[in-house]
Formats: sequence, C-alpha cells, structure tokens
Amino acid sequence: MTGLSDLSPGSYTIVGKIREGCSGDEKYKLEKDGKFFLLRVGCKAKASEKKKAFDRLKSYADKDLNINKPVEFGTADDKFYSIVSWVDGTPIMDIIKKDVSKNYYRLGMKVGIELKKLHSVCQADTNTDWSEIVKKKASLFLENYRRMNIEIARGRSAERYIEENIRLISDRPQTVLHGDFHWNNCVADETGNIGIIDFSGNDTGDPWYDFGGLLWALEYSDSFANGQIDGYFGVPPSGFWSVFKFYTALYAFEHLTYNNGTSEDIKNRISNAERMLKVFGYDFELKLPLFRKTNDFTGENGN
Repeated sequence: MTGLSDLSPGSYTIVGKIREGCSGDEKYKLEKDGKFFLLRVGCKAKASEKKKAFDRLKSYADKDLNINKPVEFGTADDKFYSIVSWVDGTPIMDIIKKDVSKNYYRLGMKVGIELKKLHSVCQADTNTDWSEIVKKKASLFLENYRRMNIEIARGRSAERYIEENIRLISDRPQTVLHGDFHWNNCVADETGNIGIIDFSGNDTGDPWYDFGGLLWALEYSDSFANGQIDGYFGVPPSGFWSVFKFYTALYAFEHLTYNNGTSEDIKNRISNAERMLKVFGYDFELKLPLFRKTNDFTGENGN
C-alpha cells in the first residue's frame, strides 16, 4: 500500500486490514511494542480535513473516555495517514447478534453511561446553529423522498410529524456529538468495559440526536435500547420521547436518501426505514415507542 513504507519503517507491524466502514479510507490494525493501533490511509486531498479531526482528538486525550487517542499524522506521496490508539473489544452488534435471546439491558446501561460521559466532557462549538442544520436536513431528506416517487409504510405520517414538530428542535442544548453513535461503533472488552470508536469531535448539536443509532439495535434487542436510554438519563425527561420520535422520522428519511441507486439497495433501505418508523406504531401514531411499553426490559437476569 502506498505510504506505509514511510511510516517509521520497521516500527509498526501490520496485523490486518479492516474492511468495515464506508469512508473510502483504507484502515489497518497495527502492532508496536505489544500495543495495538489503528492506521487510516486516504487521498491526500482530504489531508487538511483529516488533520483537523486528528488535532481535535488531542483535546480529548486527557479525558476519562475510552476512545481512540491520537498518535501520529502525516502525508506520503499522494496519501495522508493517521495513527491512533486501538480501542480493544468486541462490537456490541456482534455480541447481541450472537444470541438475540439474551437480555442486554445492563450492557445497554453501560453504553448509555459512556455516551452521557462523552456528551458531558466535550465542549461544543457555540457558533453552530443546530436548528438551522436540522431544518436543512429535513428539507433535503423529504425532498429526496418525494423525488424517489415511492411511498413507504408510515411515510406520510412520519413526513407530517417532521413538518408539524420542527419547533421541537428550537433552543435545544448543544454538545459535541459522536455523529454516528450506534452498536457497531461501541465495543465491550472481556472485563465489560465499554469503548467508543470512530469519534472525531467534529460534530456539534443536540445530544439526543445521538440516540438515532439505537434504531439499528432495536431490530434485535429491545432490552439493550431500554438500557442505553436508562443508563444515559436514569429516568428519561418527559420531553425526550417527542424529540426522539422526531429524530426517528428524520433518521428513516436520511437512510433512504443515501442509497446507491440500485434497486436492491433501495429495496433494503425501504425495508429498514419502514421498520424504524414502526417503532412508534403501525401508523407512527404512538407517543411512547413500542419497545418502551414492554414490562420486561430491566434486565434482572440480563448481561
């Protein structure tokens, strides 16, 4: 691979290539002196943007967060490269999918506690107008949905909910977001410690926006979703559910927007979007999501 020969030759050993992710960058697991690292390599045209993200990580290096720590950044030939510390553990997605019959409430609580910690220790960019960002997102996603000339189950109700409740986003508090917080960007090690990966510190907005990624885990585990919410809040505030419903609708339409144009991908995304919206009932009519109505999610015998 171009550029690796210029990375302090002989000091790092490539353990293997990482194939997950859709950033377009190449990613590798490295080893040096018994410790592991993550190497990211990409087009040099993105070097300035990636260097800013790398530098932002430095401001969180001394925080009590189990995230990637910055180690080295540079360019070589037509590539940029960055090396950060490795966050050890198994993706939460893999843990849950291995046995979906288990109760994962306690695991979800640990993840929620870590997300709360992330939001609490990271200082937001106060110049960001989150309300305007969301309005632009909603306009873009709904316009794209109409251009697709399709109609998904619960789509009309979800579209109407966004249009009628955009006011919910006004004056929301802002923090540094993960931006892509979901069960495949969280890991648990053998002792149960939770790590967060792919955090850049680049996004600022409503902390509740980071709950959108729960919609992926909900396909397999209500108990995990309930645990994450309770771990974050203790008791969710009364205003949370209407805002979460708004972001659920927004997330579903966003998922449809970024299809690759093939009929197979569009079909899969329609199925996913319909499943996401069904969290709030057959016609997206519920105030409280279905997974919250179950009586058995506290995980007395959970993991």
